[in-house]
Amino acid sequence: MPLKSSFCYSVALATVATATLAPVASAATFNFSYTSSLGTITATVDGTLQPDNNTVFVSSISNTTFNGSPAPALPLTGSYVDSILAGGVVTGQAVLSLDGSGLDFVACNTTNCNDGFGFLPAGLIGPVDLFASVGGYGSLPGGEPFVLANYSLTPVPEPATVLGLLSVAGVGLLCKGRKLEK
Repeated sequence: MPLKSSFCYSVALATVATATLAPVASAATFNFSYTSSLGTITATVDGTLQPDNNTVFVSSISNTTFNGSPAPALPLTGSYVDSILAGGVVTGQAVLSLDGSGLDFVACNTTNCNDGFGFLPAGLIGPVDLFASVGGYGSLPGGEPFVLANYSLTPVPEPATVLGLLSVAGVGLLCKGRKLEK
């Protein structure tokens, strides 16, 4: 095997091994979108992906928009169920999921929630999952049935993951280019 090919093979193998053996971190940032009968809410969600690779424990929500315009900031997140049981005070663990199942989430501007939205799981006040919003997010305080097709929560790739994939592609192109030179 020529020296150049051997070197290229070694670099490619080391790059793939590094990318494969590197510890996989849970995605911490997600792109969120939901379209209700009044419009579309988008946001950036920070949270921890749980071991089931579906459930996300939400720690914060930012960069919210409603129908494409900046919407009021929502510094408080919690469990919709726990918040109702606590007399309307935002409390508990906010939960979203990648596939839209098991949502128990409320995001509000203040503890009495003049602006905000949330997802209430079936069972507490009705037989179906609900979406509700108030203030700058449209007025659906009683809620409407949750529509799975209108919901999206997707992980944002971490920069290290993107760089790792680019380096693997770069080594592949380098090796391909060296073969063509022969």
